[in-house]
Amino acid sequence: MNHFPQNLSILRRRAGYTQESLAEVLGVSRQAVSKWEGGQGLPEAATLLTLADLLGCSLDALMREELTEEALPQQAETEEDPYVLWEIFSQHMTRFAFTIAAGVALILGGVAVTTALAGFFGDDSGLIAVPLLLCVAAAVFFFIYGGLDHDNFMEAYPNPPFCPDPEEEGRFRQVFRLGLAAAVCGILVDVALLVVADTFFEKNERVMCFILAAFLALLALCIGAIVYLGIQYDTYDKKADFRIDKRRRDPDVEGVIMLIATGVFFLMGFVWNKWHPGWVAFPIGGILCAITGEVKKGREDDR
Repeated sequence: MNHFPQNLSILRRRAGYTQESLAEVLGVSRQAVSKWEGGQGLPEAATLLTLADLLGCSLDALMREELTEEALPQQAETEEDPYVLWEIFSQHMTRFAFTIAAGVALILGGVAVTTALAGFFGDDSGLIAVPLLLCVAAAVFFFIYGGLDHDNFMEAYPNPPFCPDPEEEGRFRQVFRLGLAAAVCGILVDVALLVVADTFFEKNERVMCFILAAFLALLALCIGAIVYLGIQYDTYDKKADFRIDKRRRDPDVEGVIMLIATGVFFLMGFVWNKWHPGWVAFPIGGILCAITGEVKKGREDDR
């Protein structure tokens, strides 16, 4: 008789593993371990051997012996511990937020580098677009990797936990308010400095290229910070999009907007050699993304 589901649950807890930690060691999802313990499937033969080694038992004991719950340490039962689940979830969301924010900042940073190179070599050199292309490629890598990693995590954890510590949530919300205010003020100050600089150096195109590069670099930092804080806010938000049925989600309009902005920039640069005014597509795209995000949040709140 196959006693594997029950034996796996008992031996795992005796060895001090949670479903999450055992899945991480085996390189599988928590959902897979849960299915094994629920009798909905068996791991591969190589995985069974690895399991026996990790749990300190023979393969025969794992598969055929009928074990009991006796002598099972009570403190090992941590599956439902909200603090353990929250730590796993918050660490993932921090990594996801950094990945997406880095991708956004890379695109604007690439435009800043391209603008600075235009000041050195002039707009006629097509090589000035190479750093931008490299930054866009790196950003696409971050978007794809971060998105797939997040999707895999949400499949393993279809019901993410909420923060069990009110003090931690309060500290984050204070940091969020300060960080968001600082980032928005940074953008406004950045625009004001650009207007002042344009007044004094309007006729010096080379100097204006360096000023625009500095403007875009600071803009990249501010927008990256806003993206990071926004995703982290969803981590603590009980109405976050990732906790809503996927069938009810709105399409990723923001991604389409930024792709269009990138296409407009490349079109103006390569076809009409207008790299200098072409960068305006990115701030406009960012503003449209912000408006779209607020509209989507409002729709979710109404549901």
